[in-house]
Amino acid sequence: MAATAQADEVTAHWSEAPPDRIVTMPRCPSTNALWVRAPGKPRARSAAYNDWIRHAGWDVRRQLVGTPPIDCRFNVVIEVPISRRDTSNWEKAAMDLCETVGLITNDGNSNEVLIRPVPREDVMVAIWCLPEMGAVRKQTPPKGAGQRPRGRKPKPSSGLTWILSAPSTGTRR
Repeated sequence: MAATAQADEVTAHWSEAPPDRIVTMPRCPSTNALWVRAPGKPRARSAAYNDWIRHAGWDVRRQLVGTPPIDCRFNVVIEVPISRRDTSNWEKAAMDLCETVGLITNDGNSNEVLIRPVPREDVMVAIWCLPEMGAVRKQTPPKGAGQRPRGRKPKPSSGLTWILSAPSTGTRR
């Protein structure tokens, strides 16, 4: 009897247990379309990626009302629509969105990531918390909150100041 229970434990996969959190989001842009680079400028998020983060973020936030962020190691399953896109191209945008909206504190805390193409129109992210695992990465600071963008340092001011005279409001006498 004990041998049978042990065999069941070995064959059971963590994704067969109910997840701790599930969220759905609209289809994300491909990893190949997340960034743009202009000559002489640092890499930046593309307009399509920023637009998706903003709109999909509100959809996901509505699903998270009252839930604390996951601040431990975790396993994740990402179910994506069946398409010609490389399966791994779904992970970056989906995990970035989960971090941006506060579902997870750091996407680097993922232990195992499974991406499953299934017949669906949206993307589903299911997370299993692993609080017993150590080596948790710190929470990432919010993007754009008082941070100077990476890349070139700003040029020092030339020291010239322009003083604009106030327009006259009265009539001359």
